[in-house]
Formats: sequence, C-alpha cells, structure tokens
Amino acid sequence: MSKVVNVAVAVIHFNNQYLLGFRHTNQHQGNRYEFVGGKIEPDETPKQGLVREVHEEIGLDIAQNTAVKMGVIRHDYADKSVALHVFKIQVSQAQFDGLQQGIGKEGQAVTWVHQSDLVANQYPLPDANARILEWLKLPRAIYITQPLDSFVSVDKWVDFYSQKLPDDAHCYLRPQTSDENATAIIDGLLTIRADITPIIQYATLACLFECLPERLFKRLDAWLKNGMVHLNHQQLMTLDFSSLSKNYRYFASCHDQHSLSRLNALATSHTVMGCFLSPVKATPTHPETFQSGGMGWQTLGELAKICDVPVFALGGVGQADLATAYEHGAMGIAGIRLLVDKV
Repeated sequence: MSKVVNVAVAVIHFNNQYLLGFRHTNQHQGNRYEFVGGKIEPDETPKQGLVREVHEEIGLDIAQNTAVKMGVIRHDYADKSVALHVFKIQVSQAQFDGLQQGIGKEGQAVTWVHQSDLVANQYPLPDANARILEWLKLPRAIYITQPLDSFVSVDKWVDFYSQKLPDDAHCYLRPQTSDENATAIIDGLLTIRADITPIIQYATLACLFECLPERLFKRLDAWLKNGMVHLNHQQLMTLDFSSLSKNYRYFASCHDQHSLSRLNALATSHTVMGCFLSPVKATPTHPETFQSGGMGWQTLGELAKICDVPVFALGGVGQADLATAYEHGAMGIAGIRLLVDKV
C-alpha cells in the first residue's frame, strides 16, 4: 500500500459564502474546485500545516482565527492514499474584503460560492471531499428529546416537539421507552415535521421494520436516507461492524479514547456523520457525573484531536458554550436543555 499523504484542508467561510480554489489541469484531480490547503510536513501538527498552507496559497494569516475541527477523511485514490485533516475557519469582514481579487498567491483562481450551491454539488470537488459537504450540512446544535415519561402520553410528546423544535432541526429521538412507543413517536413526529433530520436509535430500527404498516415503508426509507442511526456506547464497543448496513449514516456516543478508536475504525468502512462526546460537565440526567464533575473542556479537547469525525459536546452544555466548544475542537453542542431552556 502506498504511503499516506497527510493534508490540511481549510474550509474558509464568511457567513454562508465559502472560498474555493481551482486545480490546474496537470494537478492530481485537476480541473476541479478545492478547498484551500496542502501537504502537512513531517514536523508539523495539522493546525500548524493548516496555518502555513493557507498563508502560502492565498496570503491569509489565520493564526488567530478559531479553527474548528471537522474531522479526518481517509481516501484511497488509484495512485495515492490521503488523510485530509479538515478544519472550518470563519474569517472576519476585513479578511473577507481582502480576498476579493479572484486569484491566489500561486496564480490559481479562487472564488467565493454560496453554501447552498456548494452542498448541491454545483462545484465539482475531488472525490475525497464529498464527506466535507455532508459535514457542512450539520448544525451548530443537535437537540435531544426528553423521556416519554416526562409527558402524559405519546401524543403530548409529539405535540411538544412538533411545536418547539426549530425549522430544519437535527434531533436525536431518545424517548427512553419501548420500541413500540418509539415507533409511534417517530411516525407521529416526522409525519408532522418532515423538515426534521432524525437521529434514530439503533435498537429501534428492527421494531420499525416489524411494526410499521407496509404502506409506511417508503416513509421509513426517507427517514433513514435523510437521518442517521445512533449507536450508544455499548453498541459501538460490542457490535460486529460487518453486521451494520452500509446504507445508513451513523452517529455514536463516545466517552473515552477507547470508544473513539472504535468509532474511527467504523468510519473507515461506513458513513459516520459524527459523535456525541460526553459528559463535559456534571448533569442531572446522569447523576453519576456529579462524582467526577464531567471530563471538562480540556479533556474534551484532547479527545477531539484523535477523533476522525465531527464532535458534538454533550453534558451540561448550552448555547453560551458554543464558542468554548469550537475552541476545544468540537463542531457543535448537543443536549436536552438546548430546547427545554427555550420553553
């Protein structure tokens, strides 16, 4: 097998506009657009390589910008293997204004494109970049539902979330009830709110196929195509990955280095969209965390460095923690309280 080439990739954006370069015909994967970046030197960390490559290619100093880690993409081309270390960087108004010349320092064409056109594949990218476009669709916050027993009925649970979840929300449906009730909840909520991107528990899948009427199978396919299947920590650690369908996109819960290593292994063979890394802080929903106080932001940051997929900080966090999450390598936050605080 050929040696892996480590590459730093800068997903540079200003609000909803993203900066792309254009690869010369004689380059590998030529005549395609690309995010700014380049090869990481042996003595560099990915972030150091990122800062250097961005300055060399477009003359932009991002040393003081927050580089939000998205993940690591490993891809085998016919002639080489690459590991793309992907970071999302928001530039200031002044930096954006300084990047309007349409040409980089190496004479390459550069252009700003709207996110909607980018994720709609209007700008052909190298094959290894396809996962980046999927990651760009992830939100800053993922909502997690309360247990069903916090409500008087399934209908009240469905009514609450159908009314309170914001438009196009990503929501981990975790009602902590029987698979039959969970099936009714998913059917009820997504029938009313087709805009929601659901994260469905792995254990609920079998019941969905068994319990849903045949007329709803097409709807189930749509849910799973747009949504994700969640693996809890135990499932991630014990399941034989060869038994997991490659037709689904996965999300998982991780707590330590060992589980992140398992997740990285899963990401080499399946589409993994991200992970909940927890607990950051002590939280009432997990009383045992009050003894340890949670892992804290520093530990989360160290763990995020070894994760190959987007990290969402979970456990006692709120909207006010977003900037801190970014600074410690998370792409966003998740939790029950994100919605409860808004009620």
